[in-house]
Amino acid sequence: MSADSKNQKKVLFVCLGNICRSTMAEIVLRGLVHSRGILDDFQIDSAGTSSYHIGDTPDPRTVQSCNQNMGRAISEESLKHFKSIPLHRARQFTDEDFSKFDYIFAMDESNLSNIKKVLKHSTTKDNHIATIKRLGEYHTHKKINVEDPYYGDMSNFNICFNHVHDCLVNFLKEIESLN
Repeated sequence: MSADSKNQKKVLFVCLGNICRSTMAEIVLRGLVHSRGILDDFQIDSAGTSSYHIGDTPDPRTVQSCNQNMGRAISEESLKHFKSIPLHRARQFTDEDFSKFDYIFAMDESNLSNIKKVLKHSTTKDNHIATIKRLGEYHTHKKINVEDPYYGDMSNFNICFNHVHDCLVNFLKEIESLN
């Protein structure tokens, strides 16, 4: 199924540096929608609220966690597609993102607060179309913050992956119920 860009669902994930959580969410959603045959129905991106890592590739532990966990989350064909995705480069969230995306998902309360500060001073807020919320509001068991695994070890990245995956499966269920 192919959708023109007007009908695509445009989703942006936002964390602090755009090398761990938001990148992971971007990768997971790409894999999930590819596995369902609806990749063309989506535009998916990620960004960070800070400028710490602009131009950097994902944290190697993000890539490792996705490599370890994606196989159980998506089809084998989609896994091949996932591994062929060009290397992500971190970028900073901008006020133009408010008018480019339908959904802007913050990974935690701090990210959400930073996004709202940008919106408050945005020159494009009159063109604002995005629904802005924490991704963790889609968690199965409770509303959560998707915690930053950056200062942790691989177990923290795997926990992050599980939370992101759970939230995105539920987000897709909601999207499908609206159609």
